[in-house]
Amino acid sequence: MPTPMLLLAAVVAGWLVQLWLSYRQSMSFNDDVRRLRHSGTVSVGAGGRRYRGGRAFVALAYDERGVVRDAICLSGFSTAARAKPLPAVLGLRAHQLQGQRDVPGLTGAQREAARQSAALSLAGSTSTTSTPVDSTVPG
Repeated sequence: MPTPMLLLAAVVAGWLVQLWLSYRQSMSFNDDVRRLRHSGTVSVGAGGRRYRGGRAFVALAYDERGVVRDAICLSGFSTAARAKPLPAVLGLRAHQLQGQRDVPGLTGAQREAARQSAALSLAGSTSTTSTPVDSTVPG
């Protein structure tokens, strides 16, 4: 087998391994997010840049009052990264996270992801408010 073909086969094999590892990382994070559902309504945000400082995915579980009860963060440069607890946001309200104030203990990417999660949570809670429906049938 000529050298260019071996090189092409190695590149394709590496790409397939990377796809498989990315899939496994995604499934692991989804399982962790599913576990958060026991703590309340879950919202996930993404922050940061792909190549400058990395991306961060933050999943926050809010109770009925909009207070963060549980939180995890996925960040790192490799597919070996796994979700870790994010205690810096516990007890904060969604309105506090959505604002511009810094949260001690969060990186810039985590802060941006938490802000997006809070915005999505607040948008979801206002769009799902129920209005009374008149159940009388005109006769």
